[in-house]
Amino acid sequence: MAGQKRDYYEVLGVSKDCTLSEIKQSYRKLARKYHPDVNNGSAEHEERFKEISEAYAILSNEEKRRQYDTCGFNSSLFDGINFDSVFSEFGFGDIFNMFFGGGFGGSFSSSRGSSRRPSRGSDVYSDITIDFKEAAFGVKKDIKYTADVNCRHCGGTGAENEADIIKCTVCGGLGQVRTSRNTFLGSLITTSACENCSGKGTVIAKPCKNCEGRGYIRQEKNISVDIPSGVSSGMQLRVQQKGNSKGSASISGDLLIRINVKPHPGLERDGDNVVSVFDISFAQAALGTRLDIETLDGQEEVNVKPGTQPGTKITLRGKGITPLSGSRRGDHIISLNVKIPADLTAEEIKLLKKYAEGREELTGDGASGIFSSIKNAFRK
Repeated sequence: MAGQKRDYYEVLGVSKDCTLSEIKQSYRKLARKYHPDVNNGSAEHEERFKEISEAYAILSNEEKRRQYDTCGFNSSLFDGINFDSVFSEFGFGDIFNMFFGGGFGGSFSSSRGSSRRPSRGSDVYSDITIDFKEAAFGVKKDIKYTADVNCRHCGGTGAENEADIIKCTVCGGLGQVRTSRNTFLGSLITTSACENCSGKGTVIAKPCKNCEGRGYIRQEKNISVDIPSGVSSGMQLRVQQKGNSKGSASISGDLLIRINVKPHPGLERDGDNVVSVFDISFAQAALGTRLDIETLDGQEEVNVKPGTQPGTKITLRGKGITPLSGSRRGDHIISLNVKIPADLTAEEIKLLKKYAEGREELTGDGASGIFSSIKNAFRK
Protein backbone atom coordinates (compact mmCIF):
# COMPACT_ATOMS: atom_id res chain seq x y z
CA MET A 1 0.00 0.00 0.00
CA ALA A 2 3.06 2.21 -0.15
CA GLY A 3 3.64 4.86 -2.78
CA GLN A 4 1.37 7.42 -4.39
CA LYS A 5 -2.29 6.47 -4.13
CA ARG A 6 -4.89 7.04 -6.81
CA ASP A 7 -8.14 8.53 -5.62
CA TYR A 8 -10.30 5.65 -4.36
CA TYR A 9 -13.41 7.00 -6.11
CA GLU A 10 -11.47 7.16 -9.37
CA VAL A 11 -10.21 3.60 -8.82
CA LEU A 12 -13.78 2.29 -8.55
CA GLY A 13 -15.11 4.64 -11.23
CA VAL A 14 -17.78 6.18 -8.98
CA SER A 15 -18.61 9.73 -7.94
CA LYS A 16 -17.88 11.09 -4.47
CA ASP A 17 -21.59 11.32 -3.67
CA CYS A 18 -22.32 7.75 -4.77
CA THR A 19 -24.33 5.33 -2.66
CA LEU A 20 -23.04 2.15 -0.97
CA SER A 21 -25.05 0.13 -3.48
CA GLU A 22 -23.22 1.83 -6.36
CA ILE A 23 -19.87 1.12 -4.70
CA LYS A 24 -20.70 -2.58 -4.32
CA GLN A 25 -21.99 -2.82 -7.88
CA SER A 26 -18.84 -1.21 -9.28
CA TYR A 27 -16.54 -3.40 -7.19
CA ARG A 28 -18.33 -6.59 -8.24
CA LYS A 29 -17.99 -5.60 -11.90
CA LEU A 30 -14.31 -4.67 -11.62
CA ALA A 31 -13.42 -7.71 -9.49
CA ARG A 32 -14.92 -9.99 -12.13
CA LYS A 33 -12.88 -8.20 -14.81
CA TYR A 34 -9.51 -7.92 -13.09
CA HIS A 35 -9.25 -11.01 -10.91
CA PRO A 36 -5.85 -12.49 -11.92
CA ASP A 37 -7.17 -16.04 -11.90
CA VAL A 38 -9.49 -15.20 -14.79
CA ASN A 39 -6.63 -13.41 -16.56
CA ASN A 40 -4.06 -16.23 -16.63
CA GLY A 41 -2.35 -15.00 -13.44
CA SER A 42 -1.49 -11.64 -15.00
CA ALA A 43 0.67 -9.57 -12.58
CA GLU A 44 -0.81 -6.38 -14.01
CA HIS A 45 -4.34 -7.56 -13.35
CA GLU A 46 -3.36 -8.75 -9.86
CA GLU A 47 -2.12 -5.25 -8.96
CA ARG A 48 -5.29 -3.71 -10.37
CA PHE A 49 -7.38 -6.20 -8.41
CA LYS A 50 -5.55 -5.33 -5.19
CA GLU A 51 -6.10 -1.62 -5.87
CA ILE A 52 -9.85 -1.93 -6.37
CA SER A 53 -10.15 -4.23 -3.33
CA GLU A 54 -8.30 -1.71 -1.18
CA ALA A 55 -10.58 1.10 -2.41
CA TYR A 56 -13.68 -0.99 -1.73
CA ALA A 57 -12.52 -1.87 1.82
CA ILE A 58 -12.39 1.83 2.71
CA LEU A 59 -15.33 3.28 0.77
CA SER A 60 -17.74 0.52 1.84
CA ASN A 61 -17.13 1.45 5.49
CA GLU A 62 -19.12 4.56 6.45
CA GLU A 63 -16.68 5.73 9.16
CA LYS A 64 -13.54 5.04 7.07
CA ARG A 65 -15.10 6.72 4.03
CA ARG A 66 -15.81 9.85 6.09
CA GLN A 67 -12.22 9.80 7.40
CA TYR A 68 -10.89 9.42 3.84
CA ASP A 69 -13.09 12.25 2.52
CA THR A 70 -11.84 14.54 5.30
CA CYS A 71 -8.13 13.74 5.51
CA GLY A 72 -7.28 11.71 2.41
CA PHE A 73 -5.19 8.53 2.54
CA ASN A 74 -3.44 7.48 5.73
CA SER A 75 -2.29 4.00 6.75
CA SER A 76 -4.43 4.31 9.90
CA LEU A 77 -7.49 3.97 7.63
CA PHE A 78 -7.00 0.20 7.80
CA ASP A 79 -6.92 0.05 11.61
CA GLY A 80 -9.82 -1.92 13.06
CA ILE A 81 -11.28 -3.14 9.76
CA ASN A 82 -12.52 -6.74 9.78
CA PHE A 83 -11.56 -7.67 6.24
CA ASP A 84 -13.08 -11.14 6.46
CA SER A 85 -16.41 -9.43 7.09
CA VAL A 86 -15.91 -6.75 4.41
CA PHE A 87 -15.35 -9.26 1.60
CA SER A 88 -17.38 -12.18 2.93
CA GLU A 89 -20.31 -11.54 0.60
CA PHE A 90 -17.98 -12.02 -2.39
CA GLY A 91 -16.56 -15.27 -1.02
CA PHE A 92 -12.95 -14.20 -0.45
CA GLY A 93 -12.58 -12.80 3.05
CA ASP A 94 -8.78 -12.91 3.11
CA ILE A 95 -8.20 -10.40 0.31
CA PHE A 96 -6.41 -8.15 2.81
CA ASN A 97 -3.50 -10.63 2.79
CA MET A 98 -2.61 -9.44 -0.70
CA PHE A 99 -1.99 -5.91 0.55
CA PHE A 100 1.08 -7.22 2.40
CA GLY A 101 2.84 -9.13 -0.30
CA GLY A 102 0.58 -12.16 -0.70
CA GLY A 103 -1.05 -12.86 -4.02
CA PHE A 104 -3.15 -15.22 -6.06
CA GLY A 105 -1.50 -18.29 -7.48
CA GLY A 106 -2.51 -21.55 -9.09
CA SER A 107 -6.00 -22.12 -10.35
CA PHE A 108 -8.43 -19.91 -8.51
CA SER A 109 -6.26 -19.96 -5.37
CA SER A 110 -4.89 -17.49 -2.88
CA SER A 111 -1.97 -17.87 -0.48
CA ARG A 112 -0.21 -15.99 2.29
CA GLY A 113 3.12 -17.52 1.35
CA SER A 114 5.35 -19.57 3.63
CA SER A 115 6.56 -16.66 5.77
CA ARG A 116 4.68 -15.77 8.93
CA ARG A 117 4.60 -12.25 10.30
CA PRO A 118 5.40 -12.20 14.03
CA SER A 119 2.61 -11.15 16.33
CA ARG A 120 2.86 -7.80 18.09
CA GLY A 121 2.32 -7.08 21.76
CA SER A 122 0.03 -4.29 22.89
CA ASP A 123 1.11 -0.76 23.76
CA VAL A 124 1.62 0.38 27.35
CA TYR A 125 0.63 3.85 28.59
CA SER A 126 2.40 5.81 31.32
CA ASP A 127 1.76 9.32 32.64
CA ILE A 128 4.44 11.79 33.66
CA THR A 129 4.23 15.30 35.12
CA ILE A 130 7.03 17.79 34.48
CA ASP A 131 7.69 21.41 35.44
CA PHE A 132 7.04 24.39 33.17
CA LYS A 133 10.77 25.04 32.70
CA GLU A 134 11.48 21.34 32.05
CA ALA A 135 8.94 21.47 29.23
CA ALA A 136 10.59 24.61 27.88
CA PHE A 137 14.12 23.21 27.73
CA GLY A 138 13.66 19.43 27.74
CA VAL A 139 14.67 17.02 30.48
CA LYS A 140 15.72 13.41 31.07
CA LYS A 141 13.27 11.49 33.27
CA ASP A 142 13.18 7.99 34.75
CA ILE A 143 9.89 6.25 33.95
CA LYS A 144 8.61 3.34 36.05
CA TYR A 145 5.84 1.22 34.56
CA THR A 146 4.55 -2.36 34.35
CA ALA A 147 4.63 -4.47 31.19
CA ASP A 148 4.62 -8.05 29.93
CA VAL A 149 8.18 -9.32 29.31
CA ASN A 150 9.55 -12.59 27.97
CA CYS A 151 9.58 -15.34 30.58
CA ARG A 152 13.19 -16.06 31.57
CA HIS A 153 12.44 -19.65 32.55
CA CYS A 154 11.36 -20.70 29.04
CA GLY A 155 12.97 -17.90 27.04
CA GLY A 156 9.57 -16.76 25.86
CA THR A 157 8.64 -20.04 24.12
CA GLY A 158 5.93 -20.95 26.62
CA ALA A 159 7.23 -24.56 26.86
CA GLU A 160 8.77 -26.18 29.91
CA ASN A 161 11.47 -27.70 27.69
CA GLU A 162 12.45 -27.31 24.05
CA ALA A 163 11.36 -30.90 23.40
CA ASP A 164 7.83 -29.92 24.47
CA ILE A 165 7.41 -27.80 21.33
CA ILE A 166 5.97 -30.13 18.71
CA LYS A 167 4.66 -29.84 15.17
CA CYS A 168 0.95 -29.08 14.80
CA THR A 169 -0.84 -32.17 13.47
CA VAL A 170 -3.69 -30.16 11.96
CA CYS A 171 -1.64 -28.04 9.55
CA GLY A 172 1.46 -30.24 9.45
CA GLY A 173 3.62 -27.43 10.79
CA LEU A 174 2.70 -24.97 8.05
CA GLY A 175 0.62 -22.75 10.30
CA GLN A 176 -1.99 -22.54 7.51
CA VAL A 177 -4.96 -24.52 6.30
CA ARG A 178 -6.58 -24.46 2.86
CA THR A 179 -10.29 -23.97 2.35
CA SER A 180 -12.45 -23.89 -0.75
CA ARG A 181 -15.19 -21.30 -1.31
CA ASN A 182 -17.69 -20.84 -4.08
CA THR A 183 -17.65 -17.26 -5.40
CA PHE A 184 -19.13 -15.47 -8.39
CA LEU A 185 -15.74 -16.13 -10.04
CA GLY A 186 -15.94 -19.86 -9.40
CA SER A 187 -14.30 -22.04 -6.75
CA LEU A 188 -11.69 -20.08 -4.81
CA ILE A 189 -9.13 -21.93 -2.69
CA THR A 190 -7.73 -19.78 0.08
CA THR A 191 -5.35 -20.23 2.98
CA SER A 192 -5.88 -19.02 6.53
CA ALA A 193 -4.15 -19.33 9.88
CA CYS A 194 -4.53 -22.69 11.55
CA GLU A 195 -6.82 -22.32 14.55
CA ASN A 196 -5.22 -25.24 16.39
CA CYS A 197 -1.76 -23.59 16.57
CA SER A 198 -2.82 -19.96 15.94
CA GLY A 199 -0.69 -19.93 12.78
CA LYS A 200 2.54 -20.85 14.57
CA GLY A 201 2.91 -24.31 13.09
CA THR A 202 3.72 -25.73 16.52
CA VAL A 203 1.89 -26.55 19.73
CA ILE A 204 3.15 -26.92 23.30
CA ALA A 205 2.87 -30.37 24.87
CA LYS A 206 3.96 -29.24 28.35
CA PRO A 207 3.51 -25.53 29.22
CA CYS A 208 6.13 -23.59 31.17
CA LYS A 209 5.34 -23.66 34.91
CA ASN A 210 6.52 -20.07 35.40
CA CYS A 211 4.38 -18.35 32.75
CA GLU A 212 1.76 -21.12 32.35
CA GLY A 213 2.53 -21.41 28.64
CA ARG A 214 2.00 -17.76 27.75
CA GLY A 215 5.68 -17.05 27.09
CA TYR A 216 5.57 -13.80 29.07
CA ILE A 217 5.10 -12.57 32.64
CA ARG A 218 4.09 -9.25 34.21
CA GLN A 219 7.05 -7.21 35.46
CA GLU A 220 7.89 -3.73 36.69
CA LYS A 221 10.28 -1.90 34.37
CA ASN A 222 12.38 1.26 34.52
CA ILE A 223 13.54 3.33 31.58
CA SER A 224 15.32 6.67 31.20
CA VAL A 225 13.61 8.87 28.59
CA ASP A 226 14.68 12.16 27.02
CA ILE A 227 11.70 14.52 27.08
CA PRO A 228 12.32 17.00 24.23
CA SER A 229 12.02 20.76 24.61
CA GLY A 230 8.74 22.37 23.62
CA VAL A 231 6.38 19.62 24.79
CA SER A 232 2.99 20.61 26.18
CA SER A 233 0.25 18.96 28.21
CA GLY A 234 -1.61 16.25 26.31
CA MET A 235 1.29 15.28 24.06
CA GLN A 236 2.40 11.65 23.84
CA LEU A 237 5.92 10.35 23.38
CA ARG A 238 6.35 6.94 21.76
CA VAL A 239 9.24 4.68 22.81
CA GLN A 240 9.30 1.82 20.34
CA GLN A 241 9.22 -1.83 21.47
CA LYS A 242 9.14 -1.02 25.19
CA GLY A 243 5.55 -2.17 25.60
CA ASN A 244 4.03 -5.61 26.14
CA SER A 245 5.58 -8.79 24.76
CA LYS A 246 3.65 -11.87 23.65
CA GLY A 247 6.63 -14.21 23.85
CA SER A 248 9.83 -14.88 21.93
CA ALA A 249 8.09 -15.07 18.55
CA SER A 250 6.54 -11.63 18.92
CA ILE A 251 7.50 -7.98 18.52
CA SER A 252 6.94 -5.95 21.66
CA GLY A 253 4.44 -3.11 21.55
CA ASP A 254 5.42 0.49 22.28
CA LEU A 255 5.51 2.57 25.44
CA LEU A 256 3.37 5.70 25.10
CA ILE A 257 4.20 8.43 27.62
CA ARG A 258 1.45 10.99 28.21
CA ILE A 259 2.81 14.42 29.19
CA ASN A 260 1.34 16.71 31.82
CA VAL A 261 3.01 20.11 32.39
CA LYS A 262 2.51 21.78 35.75
CA PRO A 263 1.41 25.43 35.47
CA HIS A 264 3.86 28.15 36.53
CA PRO A 265 2.65 30.72 39.08
CA GLY A 266 3.92 33.70 37.06
CA LEU A 267 4.40 32.47 33.50
CA GLU A 268 2.01 31.30 30.80
CA ARG A 269 2.68 29.74 27.43
CA ASP A 270 1.45 31.10 24.11
CA GLY A 271 2.82 28.86 21.37
CA ASP A 272 6.59 29.11 21.68
CA ASN A 273 6.31 32.43 23.56
CA VAL A 274 6.19 32.96 27.31
CA VAL A 275 3.80 35.61 28.64
CA SER A 276 3.84 37.30 32.05
CA VAL A 277 1.75 40.15 33.46
CA PHE A 278 3.40 42.71 35.74
CA ASP A 279 1.62 45.38 37.78
CA ILE A 280 3.16 48.85 37.95
CA SER A 281 1.86 51.98 39.70
CA PHE A 282 0.58 55.16 38.08
CA ALA A 283 3.75 56.95 39.14
CA GLN A 284 6.00 54.21 37.70
CA ALA A 285 4.11 54.30 34.43
CA ALA A 286 4.33 58.10 34.24
CA LEU A 287 7.93 58.50 35.36
CA GLY A 288 9.46 55.19 34.25
CA THR A 289 11.08 52.53 36.41
CA ARG A 290 13.22 49.38 36.48
CA LEU A 291 11.65 45.98 37.14
CA ASP A 292 13.10 42.61 38.11
CA ILE A 293 11.29 40.07 35.91
CA GLU A 294 11.39 36.30 36.34
CA THR A 295 12.22 34.59 33.05
CA LEU A 296 13.01 31.02 32.06
CA ASP A 297 16.69 31.97 32.34
CA GLY A 298 16.35 33.60 35.78
CA GLN A 299 15.80 37.17 36.97
CA GLU A 300 16.29 39.94 34.43
CA GLU A 301 16.16 43.73 34.86
CA VAL A 302 13.79 45.50 32.48
CA ASN A 303 13.51 49.25 31.90
CA VAL A 304 10.02 50.79 31.74
CA LYS A 305 9.99 54.04 29.78
CA PRO A 306 8.30 57.21 31.13
CA GLY A 307 4.75 57.64 29.86
CA THR A 308 4.11 53.91 29.56
CA GLN A 309 0.43 53.20 28.87
CA PRO A 310 -1.70 50.37 30.34
CA GLY A 311 -1.37 47.18 28.28
CA THR A 312 2.07 48.12 26.92
CA LYS A 313 4.08 45.02 26.03
CA ILE A 314 7.83 44.60 26.37
CA THR A 315 9.41 41.79 24.37
CA LEU A 316 12.52 39.93 25.47
CA ARG A 317 13.76 38.30 22.27
CA GLY A 318 14.82 34.65 22.43
CA LYS A 319 13.75 34.20 26.06
CA GLY A 320 10.80 31.91 25.36
CA ILE A 321 10.27 28.20 24.67
CA THR A 322 12.74 26.10 22.73
CA PRO A 323 10.41 24.52 20.13
CA LEU A 324 10.16 20.83 19.28
CA SER A 325 11.61 21.59 15.86
CA GLY A 326 14.80 22.80 17.53
CA SER A 327 14.73 26.16 15.73
CA ARG A 328 14.97 29.63 17.32
CA ARG A 329 13.51 30.05 20.78
CA GLY A 330 10.32 32.03 21.21
CA ASP A 331 10.12 35.35 23.06
CA HIS A 332 9.16 36.42 26.55
CA ILE A 333 6.38 39.00 26.36
CA ILE A 334 5.75 41.19 29.41
CA SER A 335 2.33 42.83 29.56
CA LEU A 336 2.30 45.89 31.85
CA ASN A 337 -0.80 46.56 33.89
CA VAL A 338 -1.05 50.06 35.44
CA LYS A 339 -2.65 49.52 38.83
CA ILE A 340 -4.78 52.39 40.18
CA PRO A 341 -4.80 52.62 44.00
CA ALA A 342 -8.23 52.43 45.67
CA ASP A 343 -7.16 53.45 49.21
CA LEU A 344 -5.58 56.92 48.85
CA THR A 345 -4.62 58.85 51.97
CA ALA A 346 -5.78 62.43 52.51
CA GLU A 347 -2.32 63.70 51.62
CA GLU A 348 -2.23 61.63 48.41
CA ILE A 349 -5.68 62.94 47.42
CA LYS A 350 -4.50 66.52 48.02
CA LEU A 351 -1.41 66.01 45.85
CA LEU A 352 -3.38 64.35 43.04
CA LYS A 353 -6.01 67.12 43.07
CA LYS A 354 -3.26 69.70 42.79
CA TYR A 355 -1.79 67.74 39.88
CA ALA A 356 -5.20 67.52 38.16
CA GLU A 357 -5.90 71.24 38.67
CA GLY A 358 -2.55 72.05 37.11
CA ARG A 359 -3.59 70.08 34.04
CA GLU A 360 -7.13 71.54 34.15
CA GLU A 361 -8.71 68.10 34.52
CA LEU A 362 -12.16 67.43 36.00
CA THR A 363 -11.91 65.13 39.06
CA GLY A 364 -13.96 63.89 41.99
CA ASP A 365 -13.14 64.72 45.59
CA GLY A 366 -11.31 61.44 46.13
CA ALA A 367 -13.85 60.11 48.62
CA SER A 368 -17.52 60.47 47.61
CA GLY A 369 -16.84 60.75 43.89
CA ILE A 370 -18.71 64.08 43.75
CA PHE A 371 -17.05 66.49 41.33
CA SER A 372 -15.26 69.26 43.27
CA SER A 373 -14.53 71.40 40.28
CA ILE A 374 -15.75 71.85 36.79
CA LYS A 375 -13.12 74.45 35.93
CA ASN A 376 -12.53 74.55 32.20
CA ALA A 377 -14.56 71.42 31.75
CA PHE A 378 -16.17 72.83 28.63
CA ARG A 379 -13.32 74.98 27.36
CA LYS A 380 -12.81 74.89 23.67
